[in-house]
Amino acid sequence: MTSSILNNNDVENLSLSEELRTHTAQAHEDAEHSTFMNDLLTGKLNAQAFIKLQEQSWLFYTALEAAARACSEDSRAASLFDPRLERKETLEADLDKLHEGANWREGVVATEATASYVERLEEIGAAKDFPRLVAHHYVRYLGDLSGGQVIARMVNREYGVEDDALSFYRFEDLGKLKPYKDNYRTALDALELTSVERSALLDEASDAFRFNQLVFEALA
Repeated sequence: MTSSILNNNDVENLSLSEELRTHTAQAHEDAEHSTFMNDLLTGKLNAQAFIKLQEQSWLFYTALEAAARACSEDSRAASLFDPRLERKETLEADLDKLHEGANWREGVVATEATASYVERLEEIGAAKDFPRLVAHHYVRYLGDLSGGQVIARMVNREYGVEDDALSFYRFEDLGKLKPYKDNYRTALDALELTSVERSALLDEASDAFRFNQLVFEALA
């Protein structure tokens, strides 16, 4: 029987994108199959549950994109930090529609899980810690470009959320998504990182999935 455990030589030969996938596999699965997301995508909840998710997302995307701007001073950032990926403004536009123009911003309260997530992102931004920021950038945006597309279809079908309130999940400016994602992974693999930076990035990516899992648990 072939072992599923990678030995040291295998790990050393992995590209960064491959190692990210293997290193975060369990944390990714745990987040993806959380009770909240399973219930949301199988029609067991309601449109209000989706709105609450988008409100919490608005809080941590605001922090993520502020941290990305802080870390963009690093010369390595240009190959990854594409402004077309940013979601804060699309979330605001969607929430304006979902709240039918009401002033929803003042009513959004972070769950404890979201507050911890935001705090971590603010810490990374304050430190201008490019490798750790890349971890969160990878987890959120690659997820939006992949599974996020499924979420949009299911929410539209199950809860009748109109397309004009789902712009968060649309990336028309990027063209075809598969080539874009492939190019993103190529840029990841080309990053010049010290062994310490690479290790920090990998561990932070697992933490990023766990932060998302905790956000889902708080919403369940």
